[in-house]
Amino acid sequence: MRHAKSDWNDSSLSDHQRPLNPRGKRDAPRMAVKLFELGWQPNRVLTSDSQRTMETLDLMKGKFGEISIEPLTELYHPTVPTLFSCMASSQPEETLLILAHNPATELAVYELTGEYHPMPTAACALFIEQDDTWVCQQILRPKEIFGKGKEA
Repeated sequence: MRHAKSDWNDSSLSDHQRPLNPRGKRDAPRMAVKLFELGWQPNRVLTSDSQRTMETLDLMKGKFGEISIEPLTELYHPTVPTLFSCMASSQPEETLLILAHNPATELAVYELTGEYHPMPTAACALFIEQDDTWVCQQILRPKEIFGKGKEA
């Protein structure tokens, strides 16, 4: 999953410190509800330690119940191999959420599917492991699910 929409209004903040904007604060919990409805609520979350990813998770985790959360510095602007390594750490019968940033999220989805799929903010690609390979089940994007709504 890519973090929800961040705020660029405070130029004194570093990229790592940027918070969510109103649209991000709206989309994150709505995506959590959608994941829950689809039966994709995670048992464990590996997340970038940036402000916007931690806020995204904070707005989502109430819908997931008891989950293990691991903030990882290496998920702040990760490489595709880093995302794949995180995916490989998943255990049988576990639903793992990796919450990170673009461009790695888009590139990882491309590497796994062989097709370009945009990963805008708060988008989530759902994969299952079958016969030692990852298979894309669905890609959720807020605007496709909820409509454009009021832009922030």
